[in-house]
Order: sequence, then C-alpha cells, then structure tokens
Amino acid sequence: MAPYRYIPLSLNRDRTRLLRLMPHPDRTADIQCELFEYALETQGGTHLYDALSYVWGDPNSKPSIFIHGSRFEVTKNLYTALLQLRNHSIERILWVDAICINQDDLSEKEHQIQFMAAIYGQANRTLVWLGEAANNSDLIFQEIRNIHGKMSTATIDKLSLQKAGLALLHRPWFRRIWVRYLIFCSSCG
Repeated sequence: MAPYRYIPLSLNRDRTRLLRLMPHPDRTADIQCELFEYALETQGGTHLYDALSYVWGDPNSKPSIFIHGSRFEVTKNLYTALLQLRNHSIERILWVDAICINQDDLSEKEHQIQFMAAIYGQANRTLVWLGEAANNSDLIFQEIRNIHGKMSTATIDKLSLQKAGLALLHRPWFRRIWVRYLIFCSSCG
C-alpha cells in the first residue's frame, strides 16, 4: 500500500489541516482517518475540534494508521492515544501536530508554527495524553474524581497516592518546554 502524500496547504492564508478520526466498534481495528484543510479565524472564538497535546515518543517505533486509505506512520505513543480517543460510533475532529503538519516540508512547518497559539487557543478543548496508565497513576485520577464528587477518600492509602502522583509528574509530557512555558506564564499572573 502506498504511503500517504500531503496536498500542499495554502500558505498565504491562516489555514491548517484537521484530522477526522473515523469511528470503529472494534478497538483493535486499523485506525482510519481523513485530513482536510481548515481556515482559522483570526477573530478568535472556539471551533469544533480538539487539539491534542502529547509527547511524540520513541521515533523508532512506528505503527501505521491509514489516511484516505493510504499508510501513514506515527509513533507508538500517538498510535495509542488515537486508539483511546477513537469513538465506537461517531467521528472525532482533532488537530495533531505530527499528522496535521507535513513534517517533511520545512516551509510548511515554519508557517504552521506561527499559528500554534491560535490552533490551541481556538480549539474547543485541548486534550492531554500523558500515556498509558502506569505506576498506579489511576489512583491520582480516582482521587480527583472523588474530590470533585466530594466522596470519601479514606480508602486510598496516602503514601501510595503520593508515590503515584510523583510518578505521574515525572512523565515525559511534564518535561516538555511548551508545558513549562505555559506553567510559567500562568503563574505570572
């Protein structure tokens, strides 16, 4: 099967690509997607797409997804994120940098980087993929749900919760410069 070939973006406008993640009831089925060009509105507001924030992961592990029926390699971490984000019955519209930007076209990459703040800012929401559950990280999210629901948390061992929290904060996503920048900017006030 032939690899996916990008259609060049209109570089003279505020354009990007969005990814349509096709639904499938079988979690193990191939990931099928479509890409389409999208006009960003410079006036602001939110749009009906979600932006994905994640760590690319190991560049040597490259499973394939399918875009318009053509093979497209992604990192294992992104592949796993897409599996988790894929709905069983409805399509999902996403902006994912490794797919929506032609990484082999330096001119396009430079142009798209200028719009990153607008892309994330105009998204309906930003989804953060921290990776698959590990080191009891589920405990942290269970605790957050308990606090939000004002449920008793007496059943969770506090030391285990602390260890799980530290393990979660040591994940690669929290070491990204972009994340550190956002944390710094939000603390500046």
